[in-house]
Amino acid sequence: MFVRPLLIVAAAALALPATADVSTNPLSAPKGQYKIDPAHAVVMFCVSHFGGTSNYCAWFPKVAGTLDFNGSQPEKSGVQASIDVAAVQTRSDELDRRLREDMFETAKFPAATFKSTAIKVTGKNEGEITGDLALHGVTKPVTLKAKFNGGQPRPIGSGYIVGFSATGTVKLADFALTGVAWKVFVGDDVQLRIEAEFVREQ
Repeated sequence: MFVRPLLIVAAAALALPATADVSTNPLSAPKGQYKIDPAHAVVMFCVSHFGGTSNYCAWFPKVAGTLDFNGSQPEKSGVQASIDVAAVQTRSDELDRRLREDMFETAKFPAATFKSTAIKVTGKNEGEITGDLALHGVTKPVTLKAKFNGGQPRPIGSGYIVGFSATGTVKLADFALTGVAWKVFVGDDVQLRIEAEFVREQ
């Protein structure tokens, strides 16, 4: 009775292309222009809650952007991204609404953007990306610690994919994000974590 469904699943699995080995050597990735894969990109943020009782985390699921990748000369690479701030997600519909309307004021400032201005290699497949972050009508320099996770030919479809992780810290006060009554319940430092895959079409 279960044989036929199992055979169908097995046949479907065999029909999928095999996943290539991921190369952590930046030189193996083709040089050139990549685009963020929106299905595999997210910007997460955490702030201390109730005086450090816990860290409350949320995320921006809608991210777009491009990467000009140069594996042999990483300092000549560049990245720019746009975040749909109105798509912010927490675990509360009410908090989502308050963040959109009261804190981020997305009716006036619907997106945040980042554009790199300098890249410095700090270790094997690791570096610092400095750029201008525009958020809530304010533009400030921000430095992210980034890691090249690896790349491979795209398992499904054509092209090549590379993946990066990045972390950083920004202050709410630097971007005029303190003018709400409930700001007293959260800290000023915001920890950022970014996960993204970029695709180069061939």
